[in-house]
Amino acid sequence: MSLIEAAKKGVHMTRKEIEEVRDRKLRAVVKYAFWKSPFYRRKFKESGVDVDKIKSVEDLQKLPLTVKQELRENYPLGMCCVSKDEIVRVQMSGGTTGQPVIIPYTRGDVERWKELMLRAFYIAGITSKDVIQITPAFGLWNGGFGFHFAADAIDAFVIPLGAGNTRNQIKFMKDFGTTVLCATASYPLRIAEVAEEMGVDLRELPISKLLLGAEPWTEEMRKHIEESFGARAYDIPGLTEMGGVGTTGFECRERKGLHVWEDHYIVEVIDPETGEVVDDGEEGEIVYTSLTREAMPLIRYRSGEVSAVISREECECGIEHMTIKRIRGRTDDMVIYKGVKFYPADVEAILASHGVKYYQIEVGNGIVVKFEGEEELISPILKDIKEFLGFKPKLVALKPGSIERSKGKAKRLVRVGDAA
Repeated sequence: MSLIEAAKKGVHMTRKEIEEVRDRKLRAVVKYAFWKSPFYRRKFKESGVDVDKIKSVEDLQKLPLTVKQELRENYPLGMCCVSKDEIVRVQMSGGTTGQPVIIPYTRGDVERWKELMLRAFYIAGITSKDVIQITPAFGLWNGGFGFHFAADAIDAFVIPLGAGNTRNQIKFMKDFGTTVLCATASYPLRIAEVAEEMGVDLRELPISKLLLGAEPWTEEMRKHIEESFGARAYDIPGLTEMGGVGTTGFECRERKGLHVWEDHYIVEVIDPETGEVVDDGEEGEIVYTSLTREAMPLIRYRSGEVSAVISREECECGIEHMTIKRIRGRTDDMVIYKGVKFYPADVEAILASHGVKYYQIEVGNGIVVKFEGEEELISPILKDIKEFLGFKPKLVALKPGSIERSKGKAKRLVRVGDAA
């Protein structure tokens, strides 16, 4: 079976198949980690885990949680389940400081990454006839590679430009007739801005689909992007610790949440303070268990991503894998101000509804929201923030171009001290 055929079959698994495969793989990966990883063998023993008693997803909570600090402490390859000779590449988790978080891959891990990205391409209707422009960086951060692996596998026309040089990105879109744009969620805003400066109407170009990820983005921002490009934008999740962009799931044509590929990942949602699993529909921190990774499977890994389970029933699109909400933010991005909890995406949704595309939130003795726009917007934005989020920040209207543009993830939140 080819990877493309395997991708299609994986998308259309029945609920019964998903549950049977998921439980079987869970039993296997727990034993595999115990016997192959000194880290997990020690961790399981210290927690009193009997791996032979882990039979199904109902037994998951008998296993201890894994946290990012443990990956840092075991740098570079202390959590591996394979020898160095079996590793074909490493990637690094983005956005980290201090000791790097290195994720190793076997050849099998790379092939699975490719297959899971092909599931996204299949759902989005991307074929060998497409011209695929890849704008995320090619380097230790995994951004560009997952897109490239899948595009290459279907023999598409690939433009692997990587990050930055926005004017060149637009030139290539025009000259080569780009039909699919892969990018961080905020980068299309910059492309649209530069295109306007160049006198280029992006809506007149052949681009029909955008695959955007790497950072939280709201429905309101999606509307701005789609209006600018005259194209359909899909949210593509995935974190390096689970194998990279596009590995954990994808957004179907209904765009009512993210489908998790349950034959490769088990997702739990926990209360970030207590570590207890919350009820479906209740928001919390996503915990991933990777079922098929060879080099470094992670068991009950606390991702820091904030979401909730929407449904475990068949979607209107026909996919029977579970659906979770689009990622709202990260637990370490949550701001608590005078008893109110919010994420940058909550503020973004309000700003975007008023036409604002560029903003930054400063958290210090108070909350300052800087945005590019007219001063006349301050009063209605302030009213909406107070009504919908329950606090009153200081709002500062800036001239266009005042906020630094990013070729990768946009820096939306700046902490300058502890919020009051």
